Amino acid sequence: MLSNFLSNYRSVTSLAFIVLAVVLVEFFEVRASIYPSLLPFFEWLKYSSWIGYLGITYGSVYATVQAGHLISMAIIGGTVLVTDLRLLGVLLKDIPSETITKGTHQCFKYSLSVAIATGIFCAAGVADKVYYMPVFWIKMLALLAGSGFVFFIKQPLLNSRSHSEIGQWTLRILAVASIFIWFTVAATGRWIGFS
Repeated sequence: MLSNFLSNYRSVTSLAFIVLAVVLVEFFEVRASIYPSLLPFFEWLKYSSWIGYLGITYGSVYATVQAGHLISMAIIGGTVLVTDLRLLGVLLKDIPSETITKGTHQCFKYSLSVAIATGIFCAAGVADKVYYMPVFWIKMLALLAGSGFVFFIKQPLLNSRSHSEIGQWTLRILAVASIFIWFTVAATGRWIGFS
């Protein structure tokens, strides 16, 4: 029975294992021993890499890339809201949810790629500052969790069969979980701006 469950829900169990590993790492304070070794990388990123140099030297380049980062995050938020509100039956009821989820997922993937690339550039310009911000690390964990949720749980489930066969409560739980995770990513990202 357990092997049947693990084979049917391989992605879910993998993600659950990763989340459990992160919780154990935090519980046993393993991160606290790894964290100091990351400081030289963050210092190199700001002072020795070309992206850190551009971010420090040319404020207009940094501002332009940061604007691209914010736009890509807004697109991610829009695709998540449209998809999840459709799954909840709030928006676009006349369009099949399969059509919405497939269409928005392509946009989500491109926007996530742009957000990660521009986010690395933005972090490089202020790497010594974000290293000391606990909220930065929370955002990175939330972004990792959100990406894992989308690519290993949400999309495989939504693409596995017709949404009418999945069940309304499963779709609703999936949508609410998705909104919660991506709201956490957005809120922590905004919190970095206030820090």
